[in-house]
Amino acid sequence: MLMGAVDTRLQREMGAAFPEIPYLGRLTDLGSVIVEHCIDEVQVALPVKSCLGEFAGIHEIGKALGIPVVFRVQLLECAPVRTQSGFDGSACVVYNDHPANRGRGRLAKRVIDILIAGGALLLVSPLLILIAIAVKLTSRGPVFFKQPRVGFRRREFRMWKFRTMVRNAEQLRKEVAVLNSAKGISFKIVRDPRLTRIGGFLRRTSLDELPQLFNILFGEMSLVGPRPIPVWVADQLDDAAYYRRFHVAPGLTGWWQVEGREQDFERMAEQDLYYVDNWSHALDLKILLNTIPAVLKGHGAH
Repeated sequence: MLMGAVDTRLQREMGAAFPEIPYLGRLTDLGSVIVEHCIDEVQVALPVKSCLGEFAGIHEIGKALGIPVVFRVQLLECAPVRTQSGFDGSACVVYNDHPANRGRGRLAKRVIDILIAGGALLLVSPLLILIAIAVKLTSRGPVFFKQPRVGFRRREFRMWKFRTMVRNAEQLRKEVAVLNSAKGISFKIVRDPRLTRIGGFLRRTSLDELPQLFNILFGEMSLVGPRPIPVWVADQLDDAAYYRRFHVAPGLTGWWQVEGREQDFERMAEQDLYYVDNWSHALDLKILLNTIPAVLKGHGAH
């Protein structure tokens, strides 16, 4: 769906030329427009010879924010670089997108997610039932905790976990904020007083994360990727580079989980971006194989 257009011209000028297209701002506002309107893709239709500088700038914004940028370059006798719906055969298309979201790479990653997540759910289903009973018997409230998180291309979804805290934990967050041991804009408390009797154990063993296997089957998450961050954390991101973490689907486990589960947000963000920039199926396999010993050691899990 076409959300609108940005242009070098003012609204009244563009409105007169293209009254049917919503005006979203000037070309210099492109970065903020992408974030504000949660844009999935930018298509560029500018004259090449006179707008080379703009082409480079738009490409850099798309790269920084993790947004595919389609350049419709009209050249004589130029075969399409990649077929794009709605583009005619005389257009050269340069498609700026992450390898994990393209063709065989995307298909293979999704198939692996479904097979492993589905198989894991079958294997651990008795354990899930036991945990659910334990959560219900040891504290009042729902079995699952469903929190809005920001995922692929900044889309919000509800991430599932077994509830490890008292049911009004979110309302008590301000009261326990002084105990926050994390650096930066993240939030983490060692021996959180809001934990239930079984909550600490579930946290230390990461068993509270098992319901996210359903998020993976629903296509909201992947086995490996940057951890999905809460909406209130995403709202405080002040560096456009961080938006590159939304270039791939969020993961049940990721690079910083196997590298020690750092509590410094800046360090965690760097490790997430390292994963995004160096993604491969081999890296996913390495992270998966290292996740089990990391969980058993309980590094940084409280």
